[in-house]
Amino acid sequence: MNHLTPNAVTRYLETKGNPDKSLLADCFHRNAVVLDEGGTFLGLEAIKAWQLAGEAKYQYRLTPLGVSRIGGTLKLLTRIKGNFPGEVADLMHVFTLKDELIASLEIRNPVELEGRRALVTGGTKGIGAAVVSQLTQAGATVLTTARSRPADFGETAFVAADITTVTGCAAIAQAVKEQLGGVDIVVHVAGGSSAPAGGYAVLDENEWQKALDLNLYPAVRIDRALLPDMVAQGTGVVVHITSIQRQLPLADATTAYAAAKAALSTYSKSLSKEVSPKGVRVVRVSPGWVETEAAVGLVNEISRNSGTDYEEARQSLMNSLGGIPLGRPAKPKEVADLVGFLVSGRAASITGTEYVIDGGTVPTV
Repeated sequence: MNHLTPNAVTRYLETKGNPDKSLLADCFHRNAVVLDEGGTFLGLEAIKAWQLAGEAKYQYRLTPLGVSRIGGTLKLLTRIKGNFPGEVADLMHVFTLKDELIASLEIRNPVELEGRRALVTGGTKGIGAAVVSQLTQAGATVLTTARSRPADFGETAFVAADITTVTGCAAIAQAVKEQLGGVDIVVHVAGGSSAPAGGYAVLDENEWQKALDLNLYPAVRIDRALLPDMVAQGTGVVVHITSIQRQLPLADATTAYAAAKAALSTYSKSLSKEVSPKGVRVVRVSPGWVETEAAVGLVNEISRNSGTDYEEARQSLMNSLGGIPLGRPAKPKEVADLVGFLVSGRAASITGTEYVIDGGTVPTV
């Protein structure tokens, strides 16, 4: 457990399998209530009988996965393995606390991402902001990053850090441990390109380094810092946001970006082969053109420079990609919805692969 977990809850977990049920008096109020499997158990004696009956019926091992606390309510996600149908199950323990003792405990199935702790890099705008919103709505506790926190960002946990530096990535990893107490989901969204047009000749050492520092190294550094704990807990999901440009590079301006994303994709595949047998899934999401705030700004600039309206400029940009058969770019929320599925239990058998969301832009099989 971690610093977010009250002593009473830690002591309660330690009573599992201990025949001395008098120890429950150190965890629960005398008139506490437990709700489990449709039954209600009121008072210490009933709670002792409930735990003894459960341990007689099932032999199992309980592993805490994630914990969050708001005021007097603590949610603890656990994984149990034992001699029951299915052999493995995730259960949500919802504690209400009074005077740092347990006043009530409800044990139930978790809702979607309830109890999961998530890190989303680049989560203040565009795809990143949509992913933060999606995971939060699904019940996850989310920490996100950017160089600075926007004034109107809201209440999501945040760490200001320059992700392109070693110290910035270390600060993010430290914030995960201090603010979340660990992590179950990592979504690497931060990325992009500011390289000038002009092809390979204008891509000097600095431009190549910038592309790698933003699009490859942050994932490598943050994964390296966080994966040992994810492997130790035997569960987790890492999502790398790549790009269709790894397959369809635009030579005029984004060669370095495309190469960095290709490297990220190869790294992601290799990482999945190493950690998936240890319980940590690694997947890639490869967007095409996504109509983010920055993309809208680009279309508006093209419109001004060419003397056309927004729709004409938007179509010209789609044409430059070779066309989008769907007829439009993706929306940030559509990418976030895909990420939300991939990090959920519904995708429990998916790892090591890449999901393209480009409206059909890539013309090959």
